Amino acid sequence: MDSYLVDETTLGEFVDTLLEQKYPGQPADAHADVKKEAIKALDFKILKAIFGQLTPEQGTELSHLLDQTDSDQSVFEDFFKKNNVDLEKVIAKELEDYREDFMKGGDNE
Repeated sequence: MDSYLVDETTLGEFVDTLLEQKYPGQPADAHADVKKEAIKALDFKILKAIFGQLTPEQGTELSHLLDQTDSDQSVFEDFFKKNNVDLEKVIAKELEDYREDFMKGGDNE
């Protein structure tokens, strides 16, 4: 099972919407492989953008938090709040950038 920074269901719904817009009238399962890869690519893009907002020390601290499977969502929220990272803003920007790239480019930008 893969682990995602942003909820996999949320990313899946976002990608479903993109696929419906790019390929109207096609069944949802017609692009199952594209969807799976797009979810992974999008999560990586978001993670990369978030790490880009951090100092190397903060990045190391976040890596340790991500490695701890028992860390709950509030631990991450507290970390980002403490380090002045506006997650909603970063995620929204990455989603929009991905949407634009996806709609004008290939299936897995």
